[in-house]
Amino acid sequence: MDYRTMVNPTYLTAKSTVFMLAIADNEDAKRMIAGLGLQETLSKRDPSDTLVSEADAKALMTGVTVAIEARYAALSETLKKEGYKNLLDIACGYTPRAIFCKKNGISYAGLDVPVVAEELQSFADKEGLGKVYFGGDATNAASLNAAADGLEGEVLISCEGLLGYLSLSEFEQFLDGIRQILENHSGAFVTSDLGVKYEPFAKANMSDPDAYDASRKRTMKQSDIYNDGVGRMDREKVKAFIEARGFKVETLPFYHADENLSMLQAIPERWQEKYLDLLKNACVWKMTLDPNYTQKALVSGAEKIENLTVDYKTNGGALEMTVSGRIDTISAPAILKVFDECGDGISSVKVKAQELEYISSAGLRTMMIMVKKLGQGNVTVEGASDDIKEIFTVTGFDGIIPLL
Repeated sequence: MDYRTMVNPTYLTAKSTVFMLAIADNEDAKRMIAGLGLQETLSKRDPSDTLVSEADAKALMTGVTVAIEARYAALSETLKKEGYKNLLDIACGYTPRAIFCKKNGISYAGLDVPVVAEELQSFADKEGLGKVYFGGDATNAASLNAAADGLEGEVLISCEGLLGYLSLSEFEQFLDGIRQILENHSGAFVTSDLGVKYEPFAKANMSDPDAYDASRKRTMKQSDIYNDGVGRMDREKVKAFIEARGFKVETLPFYHADENLSMLQAIPERWQEKYLDLLKNACVWKMTLDPNYTQKALVSGAEKIENLTVDYKTNGGALEMTVSGRIDTISAPAILKVFDECGDGISSVKVKAQELEYISSAGLRTMMIMVKKLGQGNVTVEGASDDIKEIFTVTGFDGIIPLL
């Protein structure tokens, strides 16, 4: 059993981007699908597992594909216009960006959760792209730095699609890693996650847009995601949050009128108008270090990639785990491994968290997996610090997992 896939709900949908780019006639995406043997992936999905009609599903997919194609083009345009020769692509997912960079003489490093990075690197090896994919966690500064270490000179850091999932505490850890990289390499961080609202693209031409909201809500619940990430928060508040941590924020165009987006050319004119309005009103956020910022970092990020220890003992059906360090995407599978290996005789779990420094959504999701198996009230956390308790509270998990 690969516990790494269990703590990452986006893993199951991460391949959608490369398929949408292929629909938009991106030849590199088609090459990647063939190279990874993904042709049958979408056909395995249950078509009945949806709350939207077939016509609305087509409209939804068209709108999202327009946005994804434009997002891919926007980063390509930024790389070319600003002349960067190094790209660190955080939460790179299954996009053909490594192929694009190879063709354009740009050094590339893509970071994603380990299970994704391993599969992508196998493709890179077959394609002769070199070592370009790295397993890590966006909230783990040490893993971000390790991925950037092979890049020499100014670095453009990109992150697309992730910020809609990161809580504010995770985003703060993420920004700490970005800051460290820019201090070591100089450059900039860009993302469209804070300047593009993807739901309007999805719903623009649906006859029943409320069905999208219901479908999204169900998907979030199935993935144990209980709160929206910073990508869906008030933009001005997020901007102030970023600036308070030593960054300058500016915006760049998300769409250029001279771009020849294949999806726009292939859809009815009445649909085009709605999408064009959305494209023109979207933007890319660009962040650089504020030279006048002198305040000490507000958080202490990960100093090591793997920094969790788990000691445990059982007493009858009670499992007691003592955790020390950080629980994130990299380390969370270790907790599931202990839980699974202790067997079906376990009826309760107590996590002693006196020495727990940080827990990400992957860690919370790990707790939820145990709750689903044992029942609410049978998984508890003891001795957590106020900072850890706040993470449980903000995400709503304190109503599911008692904090002792």
